[in-house]
Amino acid sequence: MWYTIPMKRLNILCCLFLLLVGCGARAEENTQIAYIPAETAIVQGSSLTAATDVPAPTAAPLFTPVPTAAPTLAPTDTPVPTDPPMPTDTPVPTDTPAPTVGPVEAKLRQYMAGMTDKEKIGQLVMFGFSGTKEVSSEFVKIMADYAVGNVILYGPNISRGDRDGGFDRCARLTADIRAHTVGDIPPLISIDVEGGSVTRFRWRDKTQSAGTLGKQDDAEAARLQFQRIATALRDVGINTDLAPVLDVARDPGKTFLGARIISSDEEVAARIGAACIEGLQTGGCLSVVKHFPGHGATAADSHDKTPVVKKELAALRAYEIYPFEQAVAAGADGVMMAHILYPQVDPTYIASQSELFMTEILREELGFEGVIMADDFRMNGLRSKVSLEQGAVQFILAGGDLILCGANHSYQRSILKGLTEAVANGTISQERLDESVLRILVAKMKVTDWTP
Repeated sequence: MWYTIPMKRLNILCCLFLLLVGCGARAEENTQIAYIPAETAIVQGSSLTAATDVPAPTAAPLFTPVPTAAPTLAPTDTPVPTDPPMPTDTPVPTDTPAPTVGPVEAKLRQYMAGMTDKEKIGQLVMFGFSGTKEVSSEFVKIMADYAVGNVILYGPNISRGDRDGGFDRCARLTADIRAHTVGDIPPLISIDVEGGSVTRFRWRDKTQSAGTLGKQDDAEAARLQFQRIATALRDVGINTDLAPVLDVARDPGKTFLGARIISSDEEVAARIGAACIEGLQTGGCLSVVKHFPGHGATAADSHDKTPVVKKELAALRAYEIYPFEQAVAAGADGVMMAHILYPQVDPTYIASQSELFMTEILREELGFEGVIMADDFRMNGLRSKVSLEQGAVQFILAGGDLILCGANHSYQRSILKGLTEAVANGTISQERLDESVLRILVAKMKVTDWTP
């Protein structure tokens, strides 16, 4: 019977029992440490990456406890290695699709395929004549002989002394121009109304000069003025205004342009210039900005001689070219090239003959897709450097589209002779010819009711 066991033996048995219970608890404690969750092991950059990193206890227990079931981790708790993405997951470069031709361009190209070389060449020129009442007989003959496609009016063509400031007589004159235009493609009829001193007509409501608009720095006022100008021009049959002037100069008063310059601040010139463009287009006229890449860094007048501007391209980009860059972004329809030499940029050609300025900078760098026009070929800035025939051909080869020449019919015939021979002998390819004709026809569709 248990109560007959001596007290000494009972004490020994109790000690053995307590010893065994304590060892079992120690073994269970060591077994639980081995199951540190993986996500806990890597918190805050710990060096523990697996349960095996924990050192095993060195003291062997007096007996091996029955293992407890190890806690299982949910599949989402342990990152599961994933297979690398299949090759189809990586975008595979594809060939660049060929440019698509829109329906309008397709129709224009189809129409152009039926044009003669003479008709195409005639689209590349914008010529002037003398007279305020009707087209002169000599110019009528040139229009017929060469299918001249575009006409410019200057101050002498406008009878600003008339009671209405010359508008009514101009409407009859533009009707006569259209009547003598060869073929069914209507002409671009242009003039340069800039405001201030260059207005051509006598305006009932005064037009502010570019310089005044720049000082006011009121884009809405500039927009409204040029919308009013465009509306009046369209009413008399003029669809293109050679404006605004976007040349900038540190001191406009020291240039021959003077108040024709909007501002010495390129940001103001760009902002007001863009408003002028918008106004002209809203009023129904094409806007041709000028004189790219900038006439403000010289006091010389390109009407008299070839100005030379010794500025690096980086300096031109930062100042002179900036307003033109913004004009392109604003949707200018045309850009007029200056007859100026920039020897630090192109030591061989003046800007109006330079592929670097017209194609590489204006077309490719600035992204201009409209009509590139040359300043008047009567100017000594061009004629002192190249013959009219060679100048006409080089202008087209360098990327230009439309050659301007006022009322000198001998000069006009020389220009047409040079272009005709260059197309006939392949110097100007059909592809290059068609590029310019296409741009001009697209411009005409903006401001006339003509469709191919």
